[in-house]
Amino acid sequence: MNRTSLSRVGASTFAVLALVLTLLTAARTSYARVDGDLRAGVYPNADAVSVGGGVLTTLGSSSAWHFNPNVEVAMGDREDIVAMSGDVHYDFATGRPTAFWMGAGPAVLMTDHAGTGGFETDLGVNVLAGVGAKRGSVRPFGQLRGTMSDQSQVTLAGGIRF
Repeated sequence: MNRTSLSRVGASTFAVLALVLTLLTAARTSYARVDGDLRAGVYPNADAVSVGGGVLTTLGSSSAWHFNPNVEVAMGDREDIVAMSGDVHYDFATGRPTAFWMGAGPAVLMTDHAGTGGFETDLGVNVLAGVGAKRGSVRPFGQLRGTMSDQSQVTLAGGIRF
């Protein structure tokens, strides 16, 4: 990754994390149910590993619909990716201690192709499914996500919500 690309990726990541932190702080002060999450995963198509974070909040008065905006930074030998997602998902069996969900949402992928020096930004759509604990102050989760775009990706991630 060259210095210019690293600078763009770093600035974009900082801006998104600042926005997520601002939203999290605003939601907490308004007494909304908002949880943070930290995640790590793999991008097999890019031979990359990722780290990231996001927030999870219910939509309206329903306990089944959730908004989960998140950002991940994937680093690999062939390419580096910053993925920003605005996912919405539906929890099945809301009365159980374990959540199973499916959802979708818009995505922005910023990819730095190592070796070629190319950098591109791509819009896409996520389709996802996951499972996670619903009780406790720290709750593990796992998620499989496919991003359909010009640079389509599959991501397998796990993490914690708090």
